[in-house]
Amino acid sequence: MARSADSPQGAKASKVAKRAGDPDQVREILELSDLDRALIDSLRRDGRQGNRALAAQLNVNEVTVAARLRRLEDADVMRVVAITDIRLFGHREFTFAMLQVSGRPVHEVAADLAKMPGAVGVTITTGRFDIVMPLLCRDRQHVAEMFGTVLPAIDGVDAVQGTLALDVLKYDSKWALFGVDAGTTPEAQPSETVDETDLEIIHILQRNARRSNRNIAAELGVSEGTVRGRIKRMLTDRVFRIQAVSDIVTFGFGAHAFVGVKTAPGAVDDVAAALAQRDDVSQLTRVLDGFDLIMVMIGSDHDSLVSVIFDEIALMPGVRRAETLYGCGSLKHTYAWTWIV
Repeated sequence: MARSADSPQGAKASKVAKRAGDPDQVREILELSDLDRALIDSLRRDGRQGNRALAAQLNVNEVTVAARLRRLEDADVMRVVAITDIRLFGHREFTFAMLQVSGRPVHEVAADLAKMPGAVGVTITTGRFDIVMPLLCRDRQHVAEMFGTVLPAIDGVDAVQGTLALDVLKYDSKWALFGVDAGTTPEAQPSETVDETDLEIIHILQRNARRSNRNIAAELGVSEGTVRGRIKRMLTDRVFRIQAVSDIVTFGFGAHAFVGVKTAPGAVDDVAAALAQRDDVSQLTRVLDGFDLIMVMIGSDHDSLVSVIFDEIALMPGVRRAETLYGCGSLKHTYAWTWIV
């Protein structure tokens, strides 16, 4: 008997998609029911909701909720994690490294770049640059070191253009490329905001933020009340937010691009405000460069994404030019660290 996608056992994959990091490999895509999508939407708003609260909210029983969540997690459709603001740990400069490669395969150069802890992502692109890498740095001196010494010294890097972020206007953390390695991240250090125990709690919640306070307390050897109080304080202080992060490919977004936007004099604020409202703009940054804005755009496929950029973005009032760096392979995507706007 055929099972429907609405049955807890109906974990069928109705389609396949190419893996972002290796175009020669494919992965099965789970077919999502309305209940699956409602669960994910609810957990995007509050990832610490218990199964009982979710069941009451969606008018189903707790057993169904537990089965659905287990299925979504096992299929790598959704993870509930603590999305943590990296600025609180001493990394306050956000930049874009745009690299041209020569004399070495671009995938090999990208793989070397992906090993850098400060690299938020590494994407191979078409267009003027071969690789785009959003990069976190501690301070301006660290920025100068990375762009002046470290990046140019990598074998195969022919030219590097550094673009400094002036302001991060949008950083949507609900999407992730689960088929891509999250890689290493900058080491978090105790500060006036967080101590060693806080960092241990964050580390646990970045892997699975639906673990109970009791379970976390037992692992760390502290009281349940200590864990509860610290999580509440860090949420209030916007150290992190706990939410569902979903696999972007499963939700039908098979294309993405970095788009640099040059605006007419005095128009950048209005253009930025309009772009930030768009669902297909997942990140938007005001930058100091030949561009005024750099954004990450997502679309269902190549044709639809390029059509939106050429026919809508480039023709917006106040936009002088839109340059597309189309993503054709990602080797790193660090989704648990973010820039809370």
